[in-house]
Amino acid sequence: MAKGGTWHLKAISVLMAVLLWVFVTNESVILKQQMVSGVKLEAVNVSSGLVVAYSETVRVGIVGTPRTAEEIDAYVDLKDKGAGTHQVEVEVKPMQGTRVLTISPEEVLVEITENKEIVFPVSYEVEKPPSSGFQVAAVEISPASCVVRGDREGIDRVDDLVIRLDLSSAQGTSAIRSKVMAVDRNGLALTEVEVMPAYVQAYVVTQELRGFGEAAVTPIVTGAPAEGYEVVKVTVEPQKVTLLGKTQAVKGITEVQTKPLDIMGKDKSFQQEVDLTALSGIEAVPNKVTCLVEIREIPVPAEED
Repeated sequence: MAKGGTWHLKAISVLMAVLLWVFVTNESVILKQQMVSGVKLEAVNVSSGLVVAYSETVRVGIVGTPRTAEEIDAYVDLKDKGAGTHQVEVEVKPMQGTRVLTISPEEVLVEITENKEIVFPVSYEVEKPPSSGFQVAAVEISPASCVVRGDREGIDRVDDLVIRLDLSSAQGTSAIRSKVMAVDRNGLALTEVEVMPAYVQAYVVTQELRGFGEAAVTPIVTGAPAEGYEVVKVTVEPQKVTLLGKTQAVKGITEVQTKPLDIMGKDKSFQQEVDLTALSGIEAVPNKVTCLVEIREIPVPAEED
């Protein structure tokens, strides 16, 4: 009876041993000390119109639940701080299950300067040109200007706002969203200033390369003048026009005709503006000419005595 009555005591002893082991094991995790490097430092309560500069990261010693640098919020409170240099205490937001032991450094030097804004026009550079046989015909940027914001020293270094365009696959009309970069006089990007908006839309028109040539104008006349009259001469002004189009299409064309000019029943000289006959894929400049038609009465032979 006595022997059988002790089994439950043994079971309780084993259970307590297991619970003690679990407690000790968990305690070693929960109470673990840790030094976390690379904790990002933020500035809060910065007055409007001010720009701040300070150390970007700190080290934080903690005990309790392990944390990564991204899980720790370190900050400096700049409430009521104006332009100038300030020594400010670094603080860390409370974390459940974790206690902050140390912050290194405990204070940071914060430089506060007045913000400055200037409006700059946006220009463009063609980083990659259109494919062979095409050229840039027009580029429109919207918005055409951006605001640059930063401290006075940074603003004074800005020489231009520029977007860089990759037109290697552009044909016809393209809309390209491009990041605006502030650059100095050497064309180097400036990261210490803010550009607003950061992106603009570039509307780019590309067209096929065009050749040009020159062609003589040949007037085409139809019909006949009134009875007893004849056409003496037909001339055009200008006598030659410029042809614009694909190089291969323009090459070899030496003549272009006018549309037919009807002289039916005419009994006097006249001039009239006439369109040129259209050529496929080719533009004539000008596309109209003035035709001068000289008409006279047919001389009657003198009667012989």
